[in-house]
Amino acid sequence: MEQYFVKETIGQDKFVIDDIESYKHIVKVLRHKVGDVVYLVDNTESLFAATIVAVDNDNSNLTVKVKKDDRPTTELPIGVTIACSLSKKDKVEWITQKATELGSKKIIFFNSKYSIMHWKSNVVEKKLVRLQEIAKNAAQQSKRRVIPEVVYLDKLDKLVDMKEDTNLIAYEESAKQGEISLLAQTLQKEPKSIMCTFGPEGGFASDEVDFLNQQGFLSVGLGPRIMRAETAPMYFLSVLSYKYELTVK
Repeated sequence: MEQYFVKETIGQDKFVIDDIESYKHIVKVLRHKVGDVVYLVDNTESLFAATIVAVDNDNSNLTVKVKKDDRPTTELPIGVTIACSLSKKDKVEWITQKATELGSKKIIFFNSKYSIMHWKSNVVEKKLVRLQEIAKNAAQQSKRRVIPEVVYLDKLDKLVDMKEDTNLIAYEESAKQGEISLLAQTLQKEPKSIMCTFGPEGGFASDEVDFLNQQGFLSVGLGPRIMRAETAPMYFLSVLSYKYELTVK
């Protein structure tokens, strides 16, 4: 099923899709006609089956008849934030897309000492718009009910203001020392929300880890192997999916 997000609350049995991008994709790209069905998610995260009843090409909108769909949510049962130090452009976009598909509710990019990429203040807004659009498209493709928020922090210490119920650092030194059980122990507590922070290609500086530890972030290993900066957050999200969605309790 094709799925699209709308900004409004759907409260009646008819609704007008007037978002130009959705209109173009539904009518111009996929060539849907009257009688075809697509799915909509409104701003309450409710899912609706929407049957097209009219197409207005002059005003670039279409009218649909909607019926609420009660199928289970596709969202992870806990709120997950991944916070990644800046990487190259293609990696940042890849992380945004895949983290969305794997269920993250918030994606943070931040500057750290060993970041190989730094954003100038005059390009931040443009980059966030681009990344937010990537998140929206990935959320639609993966049939999610939520579009993750993409955030940029110019300093690592601002992560403290974004803390969740449980906060972790994926730290390769913890993996080297065999400290892989801490993550399992933490997930046994079933936190309501969780953030995991990931360093750049060069890793975290020791003083950055010390600072975050002092602020309540627990250093954990993600298994015995050292992963690339863009692989580690996907591994973490997959572990959460297995733990909270696939494991029979």
